[in-house]
Formats: sequence, C-alpha cells, structure tokens
Amino acid sequence: MKKECNLRDIIKKLLEFYDFNPKPEDFLAIKAIKEGMHPFGILVSIILTQNTSDKNALRALKNLRMHIDPDLNPAPFKNIKTKNLAELIKPSGMQLIKAKTIKNVLRTLTIKELDTLLEIDPETLKEKLIAIKGVGPKTTDVFLLMARKYPTFPVDTHIRRVLARLGCINKGEEYRSIRKKVIGHLGKDPALLHKAHIILITHGRKVCTARSPKCNLCPLKQLCDYYNSQMRR
Repeated sequence: MKKECNLRDIIKKLLEFYDFNPKPEDFLAIKAIKEGMHPFGILVSIILTQNTSDKNALRALKNLRMHIDPDLNPAPFKNIKTKNLAELIKPSGMQLIKAKTIKNVLRTLTIKELDTLLEIDPETLKEKLIAIKGVGPKTTDVFLLMARKYPTFPVDTHIRRVLARLGCINKGEEYRSIRKKVIGHLGKDPALLHKAHIILITHGRKVCTARSPKCNLCPLKQLCDYYNSQMRR
C-alpha cells in the first residue's frame, strides 16, 4: 500500500461520514448470524451473495428458509437434488454453480464438522473451506471474519474499486495481495477489520459507485487519485 495512502485515516473519515449501523438485510452474513442460523446456513448465505447483490441473495435465502429449513440446518439439504436446489436459489443468479457449491460443501464436510464450524480451529477451517470447489478465498474470509471474528479481510468488487480509485492498490491487483496490504495497514483487530470491510462496501454502494460516482459528496475526494485526475481534465 502506498505510503501516502493512510487507510486508518480513510476508515476513520468514512465512519464519521456514515451512520455505522449496518442493516442485516444489506449484509446477509450479519443477518444469518443475528438470527441464529446454523453455521452451515451462515456459510450458505455467504455463497448466495457471490457475484450478486445482497438484495437478490436475500430472496434466494428466503426461499431456502421457507422450503427447506428456517435455520438452514445441513441435514435437510442432503437429499435435495442439485437442480431443485438451483431453482430455489434462482433469484441470486448463477444458481446452478451456487447449488453445486453448496452440494460440494455437504460432500466435503460431515454433519459433525458442519455443526462445529464455529468451534473448529480457524486455521484448519480456512484450509478446509478454501479446498472446497466454488467456495474460494473471499467466501472463506467473510465466514472467518464475520462468524469467527478471525483477523482476515474479505475483498469484494466495491472494496477493490474504492481502494483502486484512492490509489491504495493497483488496478487488477491480486486478491491475496490486497488482503495482506489492508491487514498490514490496519493490524489484526477483528473489530476494526470488520468495520473497515462494511464501511468500504457501504461507500462503494452509495457514493463510489461503478458508474457515475458521486465524487462531489465524497468525504475522501481530497485524498482520491481518481477525483484529482478528473479535476485535471
């Protein structure tokens, strides 16, 4: 991360700018945790958010809770055919891929392991989850940070865009490199990493949008490479 990119100051400014009170429906992992879903259900809720909005993922989650199990316990998922599962989660998009990922989780981990996702050694769990086809590092990091309060940092498209525009990372920089830089800058306090994750996503959704960013409203514009380059045109 560039020396002039003071990420702690950036996060502080964003926390002052926004009312930090994330709505559960805007962050499905938070919703699943607050509503006491099974650990498997928390993981499924995160899988549903892959490459889609939380609004669409929420619709898919509601279908699963209505038609399979309110708390998304793993046992009832065992006998559901992949195509039927895909139909239920269709609102989230990429439904067949996500259904296969959920099935991969069920094939890879035993019910006992799924029951103890909140108790397994986090380093061991990290290895197990990343090894499951379709889960990947971001989904794993979201689960570890949100559900286990483990010091990691999930990087989504909003966070990548915000940090790239600020000049904190290079465009197209590799996921693990970004995660390492953020943790190196913010430290390993899970609470701070959680806040940074949520507030950067919030900023990417509300102000630093992919199209027509609202730079005039941005509390970071004086620090932003993108804004300053636009002003020079």
